Amino acid sequence: MKQLSLNLFSGVAGDMLIAGLLDAGASEVVLGQVLRSLPQEFEWKTSKVTRHGLAARHFHVDCKEGHIHRGLSDVLEIVSGADLQPRARAWAESAFQQIAEAEAQCHDCTVDEVHFHEVGALDALVDVCGACALLDSLDPVSIWATPVAVGSGTVDCAHGTMPVPAPATLRLLEGIPISGQNLAGERATPTGVALLRAWGVQFGSRPPACPMQTGFGAGTCDFEDLPNFLSVTLEEAVGQTEQLVELRTLVDDATGEEIGAALTTLHAEGAIEAFAQAALAKKGRPAFEVVVVAKQENQGKLEELLFRHLGTLGIRTQFSTRSRVPRTIENRGSVLGDLPFKVRQTSNGEKLKPEFDSLRARAKELGLTPREAAELLRAGAELDSLQE
Repeated sequence: MKQLSLNLFSGVAGDMLIAGLLDAGASEVVLGQVLRSLPQEFEWKTSKVTRHGLAARHFHVDCKEGHIHRGLSDVLEIVSGADLQPRARAWAESAFQQIAEAEAQCHDCTVDEVHFHEVGALDALVDVCGACALLDSLDPVSIWATPVAVGSGTVDCAHGTMPVPAPATLRLLEGIPISGQNLAGERATPTGVALLRAWGVQFGSRPPACPMQTGFGAGTCDFEDLPNFLSVTLEEAVGQTEQLVELRTLVDDATGEEIGAALTTLHAEGAIEAFAQAALAKKGRPAFEVVVVAKQENQGKLEELLFRHLGTLGIRTQFSTRSRVPRTIENRGSVLGDLPFKVRQTSNGEKLKPEFDSLRARAKELGLTPREAAELLRAGAELDSLQE
């Protein structure tokens, strides 16, 4: 299975990600298809450049539109009309949603009151939509990255001169490991960091993998301290992983019984996991956050069930991966007779666990509690590995 590795030793930006993904083998045809579906007030090109004598790909956008302030709804309307696959569209929407939330926190206003400046410009829409389309076309099961180099000094923006990282970027970086605070200039842009968050990028030691193809995406500036590019490596992962979707929604007007009924239905309709956890919503209202993990092909059906059962007005989406231990369900002999067991293959050999519903039914037949039946199984396992 394919995974993607990002080396962000010199920073991250939307144009750098596009260039790196192209250099790593993503199709320029895919990029052109989505860019032609955006408002045609820009021109774009790719070229080879050098940074400290090292070759890299550069992606450049020349916008013709004037200085436009767009709200989140304006930006999302453009994204909805773009020629994007469902997963790429969800990523793009998530990136802009997270930028809006960071800006709202910085300016102490609501998300709907946020007016994007640089981030709402057409070149930012190009970067976000283009990067999401290219990543979706490569279809990695997981994405890993090094800590994000953030830079230092100040940057000029619509709100004046700001420290680096700028306040909204700093909000977006919360929970992400950073480095490069001694590097000159702005190295991590809001769009670049928001894309990392939307893609569910993981940090730390990644699983073993074989590098297959590497690309280098250059930033516009040519700094003196480090070559200004990031690397994108497409790898063949070792081990079993699968791509999943995680759905989250906050509910403050449903009873515990209604939420319980919804969870039962979600499990019956294909959710891998469905659970609720206590939360405190706005104005101090007690609430539940309902979380559903499922295969991507079940996303639409499960979203519809969440809307119907809980009356929620919005669902947050995040894509993630799951590593699995191989397992099968097999009928095995035991001290309680034949029972279906979940059989797991691990590095330490075979592990057995009885299916609980079957164990409970057998315990009832024998006049035992499930706990007593499980204790008998464990005692039997010590003697004969659950085999009669």
